[in-house]
Amino acid sequence: MRRRIFLAGLGLALAAGAAEAAGGSGGGSSSSGQQAPASRQERLTSAASFLPMPTLSAGVLQRHTAAGTLVVDMGLDVPDAALRRRAELNAPRLRDALRTALATYASTFYRDRTAPEPAVLTRLMQQAIDRTLGAPGARVLMVNIIYQRRQG
Repeated sequence: MRRRIFLAGLGLALAAGAAEAAGGSGGGSSSSGQQAPASRQERLTSAASFLPMPTLSAGVLQRHTAAGTLVVDMGLDVPDAALRRRAELNAPRLRDALRTALATYASTFYRDRTAPEPAVLTRLMQQAIDRTLGAPGARVLMVNIIYQRRQG
């Protein structure tokens, strides 16, 4: 089964290469077909109200030692244009509030070798966002929650 998939993929790659060679040889130096890589927001959603946040991480401490790291990808959905503008202007403060909420979750609520609880983490981050913006209306949307255990 794997061999069939590999051969099918190889055939598609060869066909695409042949089509590109046939189309590119007639016109000289044409650079059409080159597309810029998508931004992070375009990869996650096409909604204009979505504000992507940088990847956040926090150390998990158990019995005064580092047990691992929690890594979170997330963004904010802010439908109100005025509130979205305020969120864009206060982006450093929002990132700080989100990092603090993640660190609080990692050191207080999370236990090593258990699955992270998205509901608890989202609640802490939502409270931090509402407190920082001074008004509700921005919704926290989780993309990924990863726990990386420390080796050793």
